[in-house]
Amino acid sequence: MLDSSQVFVIAEAGSNWKAGSYNEDIRRAKKLISVASECGADAVKFQTFRTNTVYVQNAGNSDYLEKSGIKKSINKIFENAEMPYEMLQELSEYCERKNIQFMSTPFSVADAKAINDYVKIHKVASYEINHVRLLEYLAKTKKPIILSTGASTYDEIDFAINLLKKHHVKQYALLQCTAKYPTPLESLNLLTIPEMRQKYDIHIGLSDHSLDPIVGPITAVGLGARIIEKHFTLDKSLPGPDHKFALTPAELKKMIEAIRSAEKTLGDSKKQILKIEVELRDFAVRRIQAIKDIKKGEKFIEGQNIDVLRPGNRTKGADARFLTKISGKKAIRSIKIGEGVKMKDCLYR
Repeated sequence: MLDSSQVFVIAEAGSNWKAGSYNEDIRRAKKLISVASECGADAVKFQTFRTNTVYVQNAGNSDYLEKSGIKKSINKIFENAEMPYEMLQELSEYCERKNIQFMSTPFSVADAKAINDYVKIHKVASYEINHVRLLEYLAKTKKPIILSTGASTYDEIDFAINLLKKHHVKQYALLQCTAKYPTPLESLNLLTIPEMRQKYDIHIGLSDHSLDPIVGPITAVGLGARIIEKHFTLDKSLPGPDHKFALTPAELKKMIEAIRSAEKTLGDSKKQILKIEVELRDFAVRRIQAIKDIKKGEKFIEGQNIDVLRPGNRTKGADARFLTKISGKKAIRSIKIGEGVKMKDCLYR
């Protein structure tokens, strides 16, 4: 869940399950689930909405979709991508068989009620962050909630978080998101991840719409992201609004493998000597070593009979930091060339 020890990866199917007839849609949706599972994603996410509860009538055409070659009105596009509520149970059960978590983003209270029995985590889309009634309903489910923050201000984010707190939601997270499809790498604005983590003291992640499968997610993980969401498709050339900027199965697998490798590099934030460093530390960290035979009673003089050197396999002298404490003192024993000079070898009176 949101407190997992590893980065939570959501493979976003979006509207890419839409194929034609109901049976064709189910087959493609299940194929997307299988691919997400095989690639190692923690969850696969769809979207659940009804056009008449998203856009007003005759909302017109989107410039970005027209540039992608989709000339239909936004109402027609959404109507074509509506997921029948009766699909939810079948897809959820298929996810269980494939050992991957089922998720679906609702866009209204009715949508949220339809999916609630089938999801463990609720996801709120960027443009729904001010959807009061939706947030209120999701809060009352007492399930963890992930909110995308594309095209949002801190005032709007504060509003959503305060509403969740008012309803005693115990687990919630934010995703940095740039609401542009696809997103240029220079617009990912990933430094908001540590900033939001410090501001809200909760898990922060990235909903990434860039074309590159690696740069955004890996940079985000390095900056502390605990959730990565990325669109994927079976084929970028398929018709529909989300295919062109989505990852191929091979790219999704590559991304998840890179995330798993990257999170291994993070450690526990404590600066300490690691077990794998001990051998070379003992061999190579500079010590105070004799550079000639030293007789008992002789003074230690830097550059004449002692110096700061790496000891290798010889006996190790005091840490080089203590050079000034040893210089000028007398040896209380004879020391052979190459041996370490320790603090206990010095006469202090």
